[in-house]
Amino acid sequence: MSFVLPKLKNGYKHQGPVVWCVLDGYGLGKDDPNVNPIIAAHPEKINAIVEAAKQKQLYKTIRAHGPAVGLPSESDMGNSEVGHNAMGCGQIYHQGTMLVDESFSSGRMFETENWKKVVGECGKNNKTLHMFGLLSDGNIHSHMNQIFQLIDGAVKSAVKKIRVHVLLDGRDVPPESGLVYINQLEEKLKSVAASGVDGKIASGGGRMYCVMDRYNSDWSIVRRGWNMMVHGQVEAADITADYPGYFKTATEAIEKCRQLHPDKKDQYNLPFVIVGEDGKPIGKMEDGDACVNWNFRGDRALQISRAFEETNATFTYFDRGTIPKVAYAGLLEYDTEIHVPSTYLVPPPEIHNTLSEYTCANGITAYAVAETHKYGHVTFFWNGNKSGYIDEKLELYECIESLPNSETESHPEMKAVEVTDKLVAALQSKKFQFLRVNYANPDMVGHTGNFDSCVRAVKCMDEQVARLAAEVEKLKGLLIITADHGNVEDKDHKGNKTSHTTANVLFAITDYSYNGEYTLIQDGVKPDGEPEGPGLTNIAATVLNLFGFEAPELYRKSLIQFK
Repeated sequence: MSFVLPKLKNGYKHQGPVVWCVLDGYGLGKDDPNVNPIIAAHPEKINAIVEAAKQKQLYKTIRAHGPAVGLPSESDMGNSEVGHNAMGCGQIYHQGTMLVDESFSSGRMFETENWKKVVGECGKNNKTLHMFGLLSDGNIHSHMNQIFQLIDGAVKSAVKKIRVHVLLDGRDVPPESGLVYINQLEEKLKSVAASGVDGKIASGGGRMYCVMDRYNSDWSIVRRGWNMMVHGQVEAADITADYPGYFKTATEAIEKCRQLHPDKKDQYNLPFVIVGEDGKPIGKMEDGDACVNWNFRGDRALQISRAFEETNATFTYFDRGTIPKVAYAGLLEYDTEIHVPSTYLVPPPEIHNTLSEYTCANGITAYAVAETHKYGHVTFFWNGNKSGYIDEKLELYECIESLPNSETESHPEMKAVEVTDKLVAALQSKKFQFLRVNYANPDMVGHTGNFDSCVRAVKCMDEQVARLAAEVEKLKGLLIITADHGNVEDKDHKGNKTSHTTANVLFAITDYSYNGEYTLIQDGVKPDGEPEGPGLTNIAATVLNLFGFEAPELYRKSLIQFK
């Protein structure tokens, strides 16, 4: 199909640059400085932008969770991956967990060649099936129901030995809820023993300390998880006289870590390996075994997948030791461009007709920037789960290296200043008509649960928005401010809230050459045929209108109404 779009019949086209600014995790919460770090921070520039936009009818609250972004229900929190997919493609696709749930409910998963190749062969050859991922019902990276259905499917495929390697959450769920999920899993494993299945927890650790790094930020996280799961080894640096690293049960290990390190919470729980009466690990991986990663979200599943699949010639991030010949599968294909993993149980959504494809086809030069934590979101996820450029001649993407995860709480400013430096330079170059940026602070610092750090993060981000707005004003440009989901707006002083939320988000236009040509649709008005009301997917059509083009019919409706 052609991506060339017809021009608006009224002839409108914004002349200056259009900047799309994503305040990651910046939801709309209670007007209470005791529970909302945004209110406590009083971000003067963002507040002023919002008020000015309201006066000109260029402001709306929009939806960033649930069915509005392709998730199952109103109780499903938005996330950065889904949010950037939605913003970048202007359409609603069934996302991660819905795809997996459909595959389970239809039974198709258990009939695929990949299931038979990985799990079926494991049962046929009487080998061990290893399973790992985030042990949680947070529904951002995984869900307990899906874990249990995988176990049931393995039992039906004649697998007789299952070893589970658990990653504690405490980020998308309450920070010390891990033992609740451990108990649920152990009950499930007991229930399949009646079928003659030997199912046990073999190792575990916190998600932010073992396995679940992303964007190559800290490969030592992956290394710790690899050694724990594959070799049954806890690294010497994590073993002390009080914390031996090897335990008889997962509960014993978690309770010991909490006793010794009450500040770590679940997401940073030290690694542990379960041993038998002989003192040997009960779940080391061996030649001929199979392994399934049950996470459905890609960003934090990609690096461990590479560790399982790449050869020593291409994998240089850490010494993996003797690598057992294991049949590995992800629940989904975590990167559809470089095809990692090579074997997966549910195909990802095929996202077509992205905004970048339309802007490139219509000659719009574009720029994207973020720090490492969110770089993939303004590129890979934005472009429909595809790596690389749409058109290198028209686009430039830049990444600012993030601080280590461990420094986010103490340095909530992160790399916002450096990101803004790059963006301002790109604007000053006058090479780009469409620029997009993600400020990671509200989400990444929000995940720490530290109220005071969240306040500092919002204040820093506000300062950078002020710098950005000043530069856009000089160029008579247009600034869009929105968010991909909620997080930072709902915290307490106990650090008990670390997860995303179901909050709506802001959508504000500041047009520095505005002459009243348009407004946004009024509050309470739902775009035609869109019963859930305006959401992130409506922004793409809005942007195409601002560039003077009719949006394609397949897009969700524009929020703009021309006078």
